[in-house]
Amino acid sequence: MRFPKIALASAVVMLAAACGGGSEDGGSGGAPDSLTVWVMGTAQDELVNYFDDAESRFQDLYPDTSVNVEFIPWGDAQESITNAIAGGDAPDVLEVGNDQVSSWASQGALLDIGEYVDEWAPSKDMDQEALEYGTYNGVQYGVPWFSGVRTLYYRSDWLEELGHDAPETWDELLEVSQAIEKEYGVPGFAAPTDFTNGIASFIWGNGGEIAVQDGEEWTGRLTDPATVEAVEFYADLTAEHEISPQSYVGENELVPLADMANSQVGMYIDGGWALGSMEEQAEDPEVLENIASAPIPGADGIAPVFAGGSALTVFGLTEHPEQAFDLLGVLGDQEGGKAYADVAGFFPAYPELLEADEYQNDPERAAAATSMQNTRFFPSTPRWNAADLDNKILPGAVLDIVRGGDPEEVLEAANEQLTDILNEPVE
Repeated sequence: MRFPKIALASAVVMLAAACGGGSEDGGSGGAPDSLTVWVMGTAQDELVNYFDDAESRFQDLYPDTSVNVEFIPWGDAQESITNAIAGGDAPDVLEVGNDQVSSWASQGALLDIGEYVDEWAPSKDMDQEALEYGTYNGVQYGVPWFSGVRTLYYRSDWLEELGHDAPETWDELLEVSQAIEKEYGVPGFAAPTDFTNGIASFIWGNGGEIAVQDGEEWTGRLTDPATVEAVEFYADLTAEHEISPQSYVGENELVPLADMANSQVGMYIDGGWALGSMEEQAEDPEVLENIASAPIPGADGIAPVFAGGSALTVFGLTEHPEQAFDLLGVLGDQEGGKAYADVAGFFPAYPELLEADEYQNDPERAAAATSMQNTRFFPSTPRWNAADLDNKILPGAVLDIVRGGDPEEVLEAANEQLTDILNEPVE
């Protein structure tokens, strides 16, 4: 097996008939001599071992087919995949961000794998919402490979001294936050306004929605009473309750991350990947021993969370779709999916696996493993990026409310903009 770090294709691409990474057919049963997988990120020893094992499993099906693995830095993914569509070097199996499946499907980069997935037994045991997130216009283009979620980070030593458990409801969040500020003189909770993932959990945790699809038409739900109540509550953590300081207005979660690492805030929301950054920024590393995590509080109990992660897809121009899906199946079934998630520091896409002691009894993973069993997803359309990344509709609405805007008026305008953008034609 080879593990090159792929070089970007030339900016000038010959528009030739594209082919997948496999070489000419050989071996038994018309199987190719090789198949190519593009994996996002950089090669590490643990990943090399993982793909060695995966190749061995795949060769139980196709003894004469080798697996070539090429690592693409995330920052180079857009250009690499675009060049592959145009006829450059291309994979057979491709990892993409789970929120990018619809975008790449709309551009013709991905193969319709619906018939394969229907006959693939592991798909029945997957998180069905995560599986649904791999569709575009009702067609299955990807399957979830691994996911990560955000949780509530808190100072366990402070809460123990105060006699509080980690909050599970909004009322408890207010109570614990106020107790932290009174005792330790720092904000109890951080509610940055430029934080769609955090805001979304408050919406979902109150039974609200962001948008729903009926056929091909999207309808914003930002004016629904449950959504208005949730957004107003989040904004009022700064504007009315003054639990979250003004210094987080207009900011994302990176600012409270640094404060959490240096005992300047009692609680904030972030993903498991934040711990590495805290280690780099903590002036006193011993503080990190007292940072624990819990599921995000909802109105009356634990809130749903967005499950960010990656999907496995088959490249649209592969010459070996059946064998490519079989390789996808080896990488993404319970054995392959769990093994990769463990190596990558995330979670498998199979809820039943998350009930194992190795997740539930691990203090660093138990909260996230619990939250992984209650996930939600943003609108599955390429236009979501325009609504969120380009126009910042939800963060902008929260910002306007914090600055004194009427919640119903602000969200009515935001909802109209959201609905318009989600229904714009996909180029």
